[in-house]
Amino acid sequence: MKKILIYGDSNVWGDNFYTKERIPDDKQWPNILSKKLGSNYLILQEGLPGRIAGNYEIEKPYKNGKDTFISIFRTSAPVDYVFIMLGTNDLQKKYNKSKDDIINDLLWYEDTIKKQFEDIDDRKKYFVNNSMPKIVYILPANFTDDFVFDKKSHDTRLEVIKYFKDNHNKEKYIILDDMPLFEDGIHLNYDGHKIVSDKVLEVINGKHI
Repeated sequence: MKKILIYGDSNVWGDNFYTKERIPDDKQWPNILSKKLGSNYLILQEGLPGRIAGNYEIEKPYKNGKDTFISIFRTSAPVDYVFIMLGTNDLQKKYNKSKDDIINDLLWYEDTIKKQFEDIDDRKKYFVNNSMPKIVYILPANFTDDFVFDKKSHDTRLEVIKYFKDNHNKEKYIILDDMPLFEDGIHLNYDGHKIVSDKVLEVINGKHI
């Protein structure tokens, strides 16, 4: 059985901030994906509303993605895939993060996994067949909310996407443009979750374009 770790924010968790509720389990894209893949795959859904890629959240430090990743990776290991769906919350105007800040925070996850891999004992224990997992970034979707985001947020999002397009092979990242959202303009609606599950399935099946 292959294992897939999905580490992300509220769009992994399945949040509808507008209604203040979590969408039903069967509408969340990790569970839709699980159904499509069947019993040969185990999905490890690690989404947290408000989680950032970095570690600069002071009031609610449990939202710092870096602080919890290594422990979650190790408790989930060994895994065949790691999907990182972070960066949207980092774009909030209250954090005022630059393109380079967010890119460096996102790349930290792959670098951290590689460091675990370089330790021979860790490699035997935490990696499938002593091999690196396939790491894929699901980049921030096209939010439309103008309360927590501003023009800089939108511009920075596009700059982050451009960086990945210019510097990484297509199988390394997934771009979510023109995604259907709930009324809050931040969270994927039911159709959005279906689309993400399809895009991730394409990556797993080697058909990502």
